Amino acid sequence: MSPVVMLLALASMDPAVAALVEAAPSQQAQTRSKSANERDVYDLGEITATSAKRGAAIGDFEPELVLDEEQIKAYGASSIAELLQALAPQTRSSRGGSGMPVLLVNGRRISGFQEIQGLPPEAIERTEVLPEDAALAYGYTADQRVVNFVLKAQFRSVTSQASTRRPDQGGRTVSQLENNFLRIAGKQRWTMDLEYRNETPLFETERDIIRSTDGAPYDLLGNVTAPGGGEIDPALSARFGAPVKIAGVTPAAADGSASLADFTNGARTGDLNAYRTLLPKREQGTVRGSVMHDLNGTTALTVSGSLEDTTSFSFLGLPGVRLTLPTTSPYSPFGNDVILNRYVNAPDALSRTTDTLAGKAGFVADGFLGDWRWTLTGGYDRTEVKTSTGRGLDATTLQAGVSAGTINPFADLPALPTGGVDTARSVSSLANAEVVFNGNAWDGPAGRLNSTLKVGFNTQSLDSESVRSGVFSERSLSRNRASASGNFNLPIASRSREVLGALGDLSANLNLGYEDLSDFGGLTSYTLGLNWTPWEPVSFTASYANEQNAPSMSQLNDPTISTPNVPVYDFATGQSVNITRIEGGNLGLSEETKKTLRFGVNLTPIKDKDLRITANYTRTQVDGSIASFPTITPELEAALPERFVRAPRGQCPTGELLCPVGELLSIDARPLNFQGAERQEIRWGFNYSTPFGKPDPAAAARMGMG
Repeated sequence: MSPVVMLLALASMDPAVAALVEAAPSQQAQTRSKSANERDVYDLGEITATSAKRGAAIGDFEPELVLDEEQIKAYGASSIAELLQALAPQTRSSRGGSGMPVLLVNGRRISGFQEIQGLPPEAIERTEVLPEDAALAYGYTADQRVVNFVLKAQFRSVTSQASTRRPDQGGRTVSQLENNFLRIAGKQRWTMDLEYRNETPLFETERDIIRSTDGAPYDLLGNVTAPGGGEIDPALSARFGAPVKIAGVTPAAADGSASLADFTNGARTGDLNAYRTLLPKREQGTVRGSVMHDLNGTTALTVSGSLEDTTSFSFLGLPGVRLTLPTTSPYSPFGNDVILNRYVNAPDALSRTTDTLAGKAGFVADGFLGDWRWTLTGGYDRTEVKTSTGRGLDATTLQAGVSAGTINPFADLPALPTGGVDTARSVSSLANAEVVFNGNAWDGPAGRLNSTLKVGFNTQSLDSESVRSGVFSERSLSRNRASASGNFNLPIASRSREVLGALGDLSANLNLGYEDLSDFGGLTSYTLGLNWTPWEPVSFTASYANEQNAPSMSQLNDPTISTPNVPVYDFATGQSVNITRIEGGNLGLSEETKKTLRFGVNLTPIKDKDLRITANYTRTQVDGSIASFPTITPELEAALPERFVRAPRGQCPTGELLCPVGELLSIDARPLNFQGAERQEIRWGFNYSTPFGKPDPAAAARMGMG
């Protein structure tokens, strides 16, 4: 806002006064002194000239944080994506949003994150972080902060970065190659990113993880138990002077001799961590690009797209076989039939491969209709995920040989056929388009009623199919969403307009939204807010939001995937066990209702100093909260017994007959609705920035400081 300029027009009764304007300076001076008493002075009133900062966001919300070019450099980020990670504490919303802020470039919406993801921070002139309420002016919900990147007017760069990271404990190497090509010429801009990333697997042995084998009687050489639990063989118990319920196999049993001396009292606990990955092997290739073109001086068009291919491979452990060794076998020293629990050294039989191909395309066009700004956005996303998981080995032929006495189950086992592969494939797609109008609907005494109107439509589909243990299943779900919203910001008091000036600057905000989902019906939302600046150094905000949210397509319709050998702690038995974890979508989910109350204060106590203090209190209550499966506890199992599968009572992992509950076999960890959830948060902090050291004339010139 430039200073108010008071213009005093000097008029003369003589028509020749117009010639004074073009007279020579000396002649004008003489004329002024000569005829000063002959002229009348007229006051033409007050003229207010406004000049918005280049690239500033619309609305009257003050940024909570502003970073200039030199401050951005201090973060040491190589791309906007890395800069956003560094700014995460400042951009995280306290209203329970998705976590990703609303992103703008030069005060305008973008066609998708792929448009700016690889831009180098050197191309940024300044970065502004605005409160959640500023998102309403752009047609977004007020549960995300707003980050506005103002790019330099002229910039050209070719950036190439190669990096290799490896922990000091070793075990995993991450290599990455990133290339960016960028050119900014006024209102024209184009960019292209080429990236490759490779991550080696990280095995459990490389992090010194020790697994408890209580309740996992399998071993590479094997452990022997009785068919129904209890004592294995009275002769073996007599040898050790105590009942033996589980016996470990020693290497001597592999030579084919049938001797009780080849077995120990207690389970063998071999190290199997070398066959399990904490993090999978992963490869990823990405290409992205965007083009922005100014069509006619007031209308701009941006088109962007990306394609990403990712492959991961992980080991889930060794497959186990449970063989019945009859007493008639020449390899059995026992007086009755026993069970041999043994791992087979075939890690590929329980491996998992996941291939993901994701493509995105988007556009944004904006311009002006009179005093109103319009923005049209649209895009199409498609993601295909293929997963294959080995089901272990088929021990049918092995069991036949053991029963016939032709195979020694304690020796090296022959190659076994795989037990098949569970597969899952899902294809999700999303097409969307929306138009947003922003302008001043009415000029009131305290200021203009700033309004934002949005109408949008999107269609989403998710098709999935899976094969589990030879059983084929498929799902197909689609959703059409039509939405409309209006946001209105009305000034109530204004110090500059002398309307209730004793209150300072006060404005009220109202946001109304409605969306209709083809598979869920109508959902409503509204937000009420106040922004108050009683005097210049301090401002207050208050808001209340009530919104209904439907479960996502993936939460409803993700393919069912079973992961074997997942270690969990079973509170019911006090043991760590390996289970089968079932994940995927849940068609029984219902909508949730979220109510958010927020108060905030923003203080700049020292004039001409870059010191800003902020504090926020947020209370969020969610009815019917949609969430993933929580931590396993006895109370959770009592509330949701259908989600837990246990072996019949008596078949305890350690062989006791009087086990309180059966061994935990699997957990259904698909998402569910909670009755309610409540969260309260107080968040405060300060930002202070000041230069130090010797001035850099070149940097000062770039920042316009002369």
